[in-house]
Amino acid sequence: MEVWDHDGKLYEVNSYYSLPDYAWQYELVGLTGAPETGPYITVTIPDATPDGGPFIPRPASEVTFSAGSGCVPWPILRRFIDLVESSGDIVQDPAGSASPITDPGASPQTPLSLGDA
Repeated sequence: MEVWDHDGKLYEVNSYYSLPDYAWQYELVGLTGAPETGPYITVTIPDATPDGGPFIPRPASEVTFSAGSGCVPWPILRRFIDLVESSGDIVQDPAGSASPITDPGASPQTPLSLGDA
């Protein structure tokens, strides 16, 4: 556990293995103000070997991010992201296995062929 300070506001940072989720979790919790009113962020990295052995992170496409109420100043969020990324627990998907990100509201586009140019 670490406690970070930004402009007099305190943030607790935790990193631990969550048995109920079979995942490594990083969380940022705002400590300033009334209990449970500050910001809350969690990054959950599923374990590829939950039945034993050392933690092996699943691919990045399976990592989830959750945010609760409150605002997090950019320098604290950036530091949190840097902490998670520097852990080595965010691993790339094997070549070609990641699902593409799509915009459900976008209209389909027809690819431009060389003959149309």
